[in-house]
Amino acid sequence: KMKDQFHFPGKEAVITKEMCDFNGHLQDVHYYPIFEDNNRDFYKAIGFGRDYFLEGFSSFTLETNVRFLSELKEGEKCFPYYRIINVSPKLIHYGGILLTEEGAVSATYETVEVHIDMNTRKSSVMPVWFLDNLNTMKEEHAQAGDIGFELRLKIK
Repeated sequence: KMKDQFHFPGKEAVITKEMCDFNGHLQDVHYYPIFEDNNRDFYKAIGFGRDYFLEGFSSFTLETNVRFLSELKEGEKCFPYYRIINVSPKLIHYGGILLTEEGAVSATYETVEVHIDMNTRKSSVMPVWFLDNLNTMKEEHAQAGDIGFELRLKIK
């Protein structure tokens, strides 16, 4: 099961009529917000909590890739799961899957974020404790095995 490779759960989402297109399924533009809006606990575990933001640090998205694998229809619930793929002193590459209620993978997601000093609004090296936390998460997540889909993004 791919869920075993992505064991950090996000918050469930329910597909509304407004999220559906003329085909009667979740419109592609709504997949990204489901991954982004339901990952707050994951971001806090990374280190991006309220206090860190108040200190003047954040992240900006550099690139994102979403693959659509199966339909989600109005009224259905879906469940995002996340994991760290790779890190560098300034970059975070993480991925996710979106599961149906039956446990099928509806979509895969990966993104590369850059650590930002909000005072300069430029990329900045992460503090040692922050990078250490990410590396620990990456090692823990890697123990779950291969992610189960081909990566389109990478940190060079």
